[in-house]
Amino acid sequence: MNVADIPIEMEWDKVLETLNSTFNFSRLSSEIKDIKCEKELISHLLRNQEVMKFVPLWLKDLYSAKDKRKQQKNLEISSTLKLSGNKEFQSKNYAASLELYTKSALYAPSNSEELSIAIGNRSASLYYLNKWQDCIKDIKLAIKLGYPESLRYKLYLRAAYCYLELGKRRLVGETILQLRSILKSNMPIEKKERLQRQISDITSKMSCVEDNADITTDVTEFPLPPEITYGENPNFRFASTAVEIKCAPEKGRYVVANRDIKRGQILFVEKAFAFVPLTHTKIDICHNCCRSSSDTLVPCTECVDSVYCNINCWDEARSSCHRWECVGNQMGLWSQIGIAYLAIRMLFKCTTDDNRLNEVRELVTNISKIQPYDIISYGITSIMLMMYLSKYTDFFKVTNLKECLAKLYTDFNCDLATEGDERLYVSSLLLKHILQLICNGHSISKINTIADNNKNKLLIQQQDRVATAIYPSASMMNHSCDPNIINSFLGQILITKAMRDIAAGEEVFNCYGTDFRRMMRRDRQEKLESQYCFKCNCAACTIPEYEDILKKFTALKCPECKGPLSDNCHSSVYCIDCGAVVYENIYGFTLRQAQHYFTKAKTCIQNGKYDEALIQLKECLLLRKDALYKYHEDIALTMDLIAKVYAITGQWLNSISYLEHSMVIIEERYGFYSIEVCNEINKLTDICLQYLQEESNTSSKFYKNVLKKSRRYLNRAQEIIDLFYGPWNEIYREIDVKKKILSSILKNFNV
Repeated sequence: MNVADIPIEMEWDKVLETLNSTFNFSRLSSEIKDIKCEKELISHLLRNQEVMKFVPLWLKDLYSAKDKRKQQKNLEISSTLKLSGNKEFQSKNYAASLELYTKSALYAPSNSEELSIAIGNRSASLYYLNKWQDCIKDIKLAIKLGYPESLRYKLYLRAAYCYLELGKRRLVGETILQLRSILKSNMPIEKKERLQRQISDITSKMSCVEDNADITTDVTEFPLPPEITYGENPNFRFASTAVEIKCAPEKGRYVVANRDIKRGQILFVEKAFAFVPLTHTKIDICHNCCRSSSDTLVPCTECVDSVYCNINCWDEARSSCHRWECVGNQMGLWSQIGIAYLAIRMLFKCTTDDNRLNEVRELVTNISKIQPYDIISYGITSIMLMMYLSKYTDFFKVTNLKECLAKLYTDFNCDLATEGDERLYVSSLLLKHILQLICNGHSISKINTIADNNKNKLLIQQQDRVATAIYPSASMMNHSCDPNIINSFLGQILITKAMRDIAAGEEVFNCYGTDFRRMMRRDRQEKLESQYCFKCNCAACTIPEYEDILKKFTALKCPECKGPLSDNCHSSVYCIDCGAVVYENIYGFTLRQAQHYFTKAKTCIQNGKYDEALIQLKECLLLRKDALYKYHEDIALTMDLIAKVYAITGQWLNSISYLEHSMVIIEERYGFYSIEVCNEINKLTDICLQYLQEESNTSSKFYKNVLKKSRRYLNRAQEIIDLFYGPWNEIYREIDVKKKILSSILKNFNV
């Protein structure tokens, strides 16, 4: 295929596929198979006529089409969203109006009043939601963005009432002075009289504010990261002195404990060298610090893809990465290139902060192990990003590459004396970063709570990936499918804790996304070899006992010993425990009947026929227990649904009983200290507290038994959340609230 025949409007992955097909692939693969560094490959590709002709054309077409994208600033969309927000606000649906005003701000062009008005309107929603601090933030932001002078008195009035609620007498007084100066302006008489009455109202209410209230300071919104156990290792940044790096020919660098470490102790606290939010996630993560931007996100004034938690983060981003990536957002470029987006962020970080360049430079690339097709694709992507920077940003004009990078990245052997050298150098560096990220990138996750729509109001926690980041120090840990550490995140800060006791001299293992409790050995091995270029020899991949651990959760029941039947053979199955062989499907009819009852029960629940649903579910459970191994996931699912129906109908003790039985299976599958178990405990304690608060017979043995259980379960849930996320987590605080409720109940009991 000739390059002129390639349709320019195709997505980038299709571009790579098509370009690869235009090459004499066998010849090109042969030429690059002995390449030892990124510069050699980039030099080769820069001489390729197809690449150098088509990539600039593709970028030009993408840039030309940016004003036609749905995801762009649009005054009409912004105005429509604002009007919808106004309707919700007038109906006193303040949470809905808040969301609509935020979307209006996202789409508002920078040269329109809609942006400042949307933020100003959002402050009103926040006020009526009793979020005084957030309201004041939005008022300040709206004024900064040019809120109309003729309407600013409304914002100052709102701010004054917020300061009253917060007990900040001095700030109330300062705001009144601003309002009185507005009274002197050319304002209609009716408005002046109304404003005077409102000022008088605020002044009269000031007398109710205590004299010392004005020294109240804002509560810090984002907690400080925890201290590393035993202090930071002077020879291993961001790591505890309890661990150190060692090196061996067969495994490279790795991390070992130099003293006994207890479960829960903190081994790493490391800020990301660079991160990028995942493009498919909900827009509520600050693109500068990775904190939740909550209700007061600050949108970029030029693109709709980047938001920030406050004005300081916005300013910081504009002075560093975002000034070069904003146009890429408008073009829709970053969502097409995957991990390469983080690679270009790494480049930006290197040019603005060289404090950690040495750490990044030491990360492995596995360049000699990458398949030819992949390495060529990464190389072309690197060249495309270099062309983007050259054509559509001022990166090369304002960046002194020789001063920023060349002194530390000498392995490319570029003197940077010419424009061609600079472009070769930057393309090579981008390729190096892409290869580093493939085997060293981390996913930043956040735990989210999902409310059950049924009236029992059970809450379900799920862990969502929100960003991809690079942590050079933590990347020194080798992989195991059964790791002895757990990672959690405070914004972009990685916190690594020991998940169990680690003895002195024992290696500290991370998991690269292939936990043996969640993925079969064959699938783990394939993923690790394809992405990380090694064959895993951890205990979970070599000890026979681990082989069938996941199978038992989907296994039929052995008719001889009730153990789990393995489905390794096509013509028969055998029992993992006793070895008995079963040659025919003896449970087919039973399981079909069970599924029939289960489906019928779900229909009954949807129609509010809960008694009938319980009958159907219990029939289903009996049949599934007859045919399935005791830890089968379908048994847990059935018991969980029975518990939910009992909760909906207020039969708390029955609900508690079934949830406890379901939790035994969850513990067996995911481990005693797992987030899945914590989720079950959280549901269980919701039901326990409902029972304890509603039950009138508080002297019964059932009541006292639930009291004891609740205290034990809440302590355990909080311990798990502390291990996984830390006491700053919202769920930890929710559990703390439950413990206080339980404590007030326990005052009358000696249990």
